[in-house]
Amino acid sequence: MPDRPVPGQLEERSEPITVDGRRIRGVIPFGVESRNMPGNWREVIEAGALRNADLSELVATVEHRGLPLGRHPGTLALEERSDGVHWSLDPPRSRQDVVEAVERGDLCAGSWRMKVARDSWRGDVRHVHEIAVLRDVALTANPAYPAAAVELRSQPEEATVPTTEAPEAPQTETLSEPRDPAPEARGAPESTPGSLRVEDRTAATPRRGLADEFRARGFPGETATMPWDEYEQRAVTWSAPVDAMQPVRRDGVPLGFDVRYCWPAFPRVGVGAGVTSIDVVQQTARALPPAANVVRAIDATTPKPEVGSELNIAHTALAQVAAIQSGIPNIHLQQPTVNTVVEQDLRLAINEALDKLILDALAAAAFQDPGADELIVSVRKCITTLRAEGYNPDVLLLTPAADELLDTLVSGIAGGVNDYVFAAGSFSPSSIFGLGRRVSKSVPAPVVVDSGALGRLYASPVSLAKFEADNGTTNTSNVRLELNAAFGLERITAAVRIAAA
Repeated sequence: MPDRPVPGQLEERSEPITVDGRRIRGVIPFGVESRNMPGNWREVIEAGALRNADLSELVATVEHRGLPLGRHPGTLALEERSDGVHWSLDPPRSRQDVVEAVERGDLCAGSWRMKVARDSWRGDVRHVHEIAVLRDVALTANPAYPAAAVELRSQPEEATVPTTEAPEAPQTETLSEPRDPAPEARGAPESTPGSLRVEDRTAATPRRGLADEFRARGFPGETATMPWDEYEQRAVTWSAPVDAMQPVRRDGVPLGFDVRYCWPAFPRVGVGAGVTSIDVVQQTARALPPAANVVRAIDATTPKPEVGSELNIAHTALAQVAAIQSGIPNIHLQQPTVNTVVEQDLRLAINEALDKLILDALAAAAFQDPGADELIVSVRKCITTLRAEGYNPDVLLLTPAADELLDTLVSGIAGGVNDYVFAAGSFSPSSIFGLGRRVSKSVPAPVVVDSGALGRLYASPVSLAKFEADNGTTNTSNVRLELNAAFGLERITAAVRIAAA
């Protein structure tokens, strides 16, 4: 289809912009379906699509040309939130004309240019999973798709929303006032002639929860199925760190999520519903040559030093991951109140089962004897061990008791009262020595791991099915949430367990 884009092309998109004091703000939204593009297709940018994007040349301009108004990461800031990547610009003091043009509505939209690395099509909807390069963000008077800009600013009630839900009334703000962190707490702003008003996107396009997404796909019919990437976005509670788009990083800073689960911290790969097994290249040992041998004379003719690596192909079968809730009255299945069965009981059972796949793989990891060391000291020593092997540890998996121990860690007693390392009444940081903190009910001992090297979680589409109970004599049904999954272990040496005392 010649009218549809393909990965690798330079593409342009647009969204409304706002002014907050002297800062100009815009957003590249996640999970929001665009209007029809030329060629009769629509687009959704998936959460995390910009996580690995090349930002090295990212600048802000007017109309994608001319002298830059800002450059990332200095005067052009990016922040990844649950609803998208928000950008803000501090224009030069000499460019007050730009600020005034935005306030007047002369420059009415933000635009960006990107190169897509990976996408997928579901009918006429393009899902962008990975953006390779974010070239620039721009202020524009004539956006590439002006109807989209007008729609998002002045006609939010016509944006794509589930037919089973009524969209919330849009909240707006005038651009001449500072951004209000709690717009719902103030009354509707007065209409000022000539001022530009934009939709508060965080309130105007609420994302469906897990149960409502299944309902949109046909539940409580016999079976409703959603792709794995749609499920994982709704399976845990996500939140974004303050600075989630650092310019120099290996894999970017991941979005935060429930500390109760470890599986979202590992790479995930969606597989087809008919896949029953995967082949995983496993590395059981690795030996790096001395750096002094790797550095050689440019005219050297002796054999080059070799990286010692023991590899094998592991044929890994996917396991069935399923939970069922029985005896639900049929009349309840039609009511929103039954959503809690899916959102809570079934979802939690599936999440814990996905964790078990990873915990089973970690059972073969090496132990470190803590001796008389405090837990926090042992964690730091594990980091040293993994770094010495060339790994970059990024996840700390804790038992509930170890999690509690960190929260109640004391440095001494002052005046007869414990002097807590972390403020009493608050949790210790979600990041310990730069490790993302996760808690598991069933892990036997704390683990420090390089999540990018250990392996990947392979998962099929997720289905929610209803089965009439007792041959229809009791007017009740059983509901089952199910998928197939496996953890493909690649490098067991990428994890170190702290042995129980």
